[in-house]
Amino acid sequence: MSAAASLRKGWCPGALRPMPSGDGLLVRLRLSCGELPVRTASAIAALGEKYGNGGIDLTQRANLQLRGLREADLPALTAALDDLGLLDANPGAEAVRNVMVSPLSGLDPTCRDGRAIARALEAQLRSDTALHALPAKFGFAIDGGGRWPLGAAGADIALCAHYSEARWQIALAGGDAISEPIEEAQVAEMLVSLAKAFLRAGQPRMRDLAARDGAAAVLAAAGLATSQRDHGATGQAHPAPGVHGVSSTIALAAVGLPFGWIEAGELAALAGACQPETVIRLTPWRMLIVPFIQAGAAEAFLKICGAHVLITSPSDPRTFIDACTGAPGCANATTRTREDAARLAGEVPHLLSTKSRLHVSGCAKGCAHRGSARFTLVGHDGRYDLILHGAPGDAPHRTGIAPAALAAALREGGHMP
Repeated sequence: MSAAASLRKGWCPGALRPMPSGDGLLVRLRLSCGELPVRTASAIAALGEKYGNGGIDLTQRANLQLRGLREADLPALTAALDDLGLLDANPGAEAVRNVMVSPLSGLDPTCRDGRAIARALEAQLRSDTALHALPAKFGFAIDGGGRWPLGAAGADIALCAHYSEARWQIALAGGDAISEPIEEAQVAEMLVSLAKAFLRAGQPRMRDLAARDGAAAVLAAAGLATSQRDHGATGQAHPAPGVHGVSSTIALAAVGLPFGWIEAGELAALAGACQPETVIRLTPWRMLIVPFIQAGAAEAFLKICGAHVLITSPSDPRTFIDACTGAPGCANATTRTREDAARLAGEVPHLLSTKSRLHVSGCAKGCAHRGSARFTLVGHDGRYDLILHGAPGDAPHRTGIAPAALAAALREGGHMP
């Protein structure tokens, strides 16, 4: 019985796994292979407007999140999402179906298409209940390489294209070894074997297991020998906003979502500017990629997106800012990080670049950016601490800065080495 049919009988299967947040309930949508058909995008926008507060997140794991939901609306929302084919049969399967695929799979001829592997792995994650014991944040990345490599993307198990032949290699978080090349037909089985070896070891994350036993030993537990890492062709870490030609027949429009956020009305407008058969690609870079046949059509599409305050130019200073949800959306935050980040983009654009990023965090967890940044602002008690060339847990240069004084503090910090 489908979730929708169950709801009509008065029983909610709970496959949505709603999570409390500062602005109501939050529901995460995991779209297989990061593929978002235009019709589905329009439907999601309508549901976010009808049942939520109109805000939609694009996460660093290429998932969408509907925000500001009410408990009373969950049955109707569940039925609608099930009709769209976006629900798993049970919450256990949904919780562990963390599989990212290179967003250019099937679009960039230099990127190995890993979507078939991803779908086979997802099927195993759904059907094998033993895998439902994996930690909720345990994730897989399938990196086909190409011009915009996915990389490990914070995954516990990363699958990398072996560029010298039609095979793949497996790397582990926290490990310096990589598996021998594997035939594609065996890859999904090997990934499942590694996940089960991890479960038997009883460690909280793969990086902990690799640190304890060594990556080579973990791979051996799944029947895999180690080999030399084949770096193959390299590309930039992620695309800049704008139009990119990837072949003689495909032009891509890369659209940035400011701080990973888009209003339901903006998503609806974006979907309406696409051809009905278009499949939008979600990315872990807080960016959407939309394929077109002609560069002119991609440029016209970006003009529409720019009118809706989305990021369409590589020089937009918001491209160089990472900001979490902040208050009131996150209960841990006391500062309105996205509002403060947007204001700073206009006040200190000259301080921001690819090599001089700004991270605005509502608390010390640093959810929007785990690493170091030229400027890091950490909120507490309605104010911020400023860290230079560091991460949220590092010692601050200044403390207790009022939001209105942030631009001056960044200008001062910008003169320091």
